[in-house]
Amino acid sequence: MVRQDPPAGVEAQLLPDLFWTADRASQDGQRETLRWYRGLIVMLVLAAVIGSFPGPAEDGDFDVWPLFSVGAFLVAGYFWSRLRTSNPQGRWYEARAAAESVKTLAWKYTVRARPFDGAAESADVDHGYLLQVEDVLRAFEDPGIVPPGTVAEITDEMRRQRATSLTSRRTLYLRTRVESQRTWYRSRADACDSQAASWGLGIAALIIIGAAAAVAQATGALPVHVFGASSAAAASIIAWTQLKQLRPLAAAYQLAARELDNVGNQLSDLDVKAPDAEARWARLAAEAEDAVSREHTTWRARRAFPR
Repeated sequence: MVRQDPPAGVEAQLLPDLFWTADRASQDGQRETLRWYRGLIVMLVLAAVIGSFPGPAEDGDFDVWPLFSVGAFLVAGYFWSRLRTSNPQGRWYEARAAAESVKTLAWKYTVRARPFDGAAESADVDHGYLLQVEDVLRAFEDPGIVPPGTVAEITDEMRRQRATSLTSRRTLYLRTRVESQRTWYRSRADACDSQAASWGLGIAALIIIGAAAAVAQATGALPVHVFGASSAAAASIIAWTQLKQLRPLAAAYQLAARELDNVGNQLSDLDVKAPDAEARWARLAAEAEDAVSREHTTWRARRAFPR
């Protein structure tokens, strides 16, 4: 998963501190993960490139290039060990799942979606919301994600927006949550598709270069072993795209955008003057949040770095 854009405007005022704490932890974990992976891949490719250089012209001459390859491998090993020991990828996934879980609960409470529908002021609803947030605290108990002493809270903006009319809540939710999230999903799906296509072209180019170099080397026209370096570069691109999960993410984002299209249209068409308007709203808004959060439920399942 790519990093979510930080909330702004009304949503930024609405969300509790727990969201911001988990969001920062996710961003830090993502940056650290990508930094170590970039270093690992670059060092492995560099080792392969150095290994492609021709050996000494005279037998018995000292060849210094293998030492540089060993050095690159040692640095790559250090990056690999950092990924294994600190597991920033797991922290990235866990914290993002925690942040999005809190955001979903906050929006459900604010707009009176199920299971937090009912009167604007309700001790039972408040208690139910706080219990569900505490469940998130227990589920993500890593101190690097949720610091000890963190408590569930209902912000003043959440209470204020919850107390407004159905028309106001619908306008706020459609504009601030549904439309912005739908736009984000579409833009990220397009970006992932574009990146996947670009990296695919790079892999194809490296395969062609490697094959041509192998033929040239076999005929004695090329003294440099380019085939190995191009193969390592192609493998590194494949590893990078697998880490970024570009194709699966694009498909997940497109599906979420379509689901939001459907639910958003139903929310827009809702007759706020109908006797059952609040009940229908509570159900449809909950479905919209389920569509937003469904993609995030896979994050925890993919959280652990292989040990």
